[in-house]
Amino acid sequence: MATYDADYSMDGDQAVTEIIQHQHLSIGIGCSSRATSDDVIRLIESSVDSIPSGTVIATLDRRASIGEIVALTLGLRLVLFPASILASVNGITTYSSLALAKTRTANVAEASALASLGPSARLIAPQTKGRFCTCAVAALPIAVRP
Repeated sequence: MATYDADYSMDGDQAVTEIIQHQHLSIGIGCSSRATSDDVIRLIESSVDSIPSGTVIATLDRRASIGEIVALTLGLRLVLFPASILASVNGITTYSSLALAKTRTANVAEASALASLGPSARLIAPQTKGRFCTCAVAALPIAVRP
């Protein structure tokens, strides 16, 4: 399973409280075998206003080829998961019996986004449907330095 380690450092000259502007995001994607990378990219671009650097694309390992094209096109890192990991992710809001029958997990997009950031991640944009594909966005809470 992929995880992110926070890379926050403390500088003694910083103010007492500082909000870290950089927020880790993950865009989870799910797609049928009929989806193209263009379908997925269009959905992402219509669903996400801006994609900060450090954002990852995450999906089911069986969709590695389309995930690689999407990640390369958008300049993002790809994270892949087996269905067994995605099926155990907490926090998904959309359940699909079709996805469960085809992939052994009830939601690929939301579960992938959450899994790529670890147990502290929260959905900030639940599953959105496109042409033969879905996407969802998860984030780690913004850290506040004491």
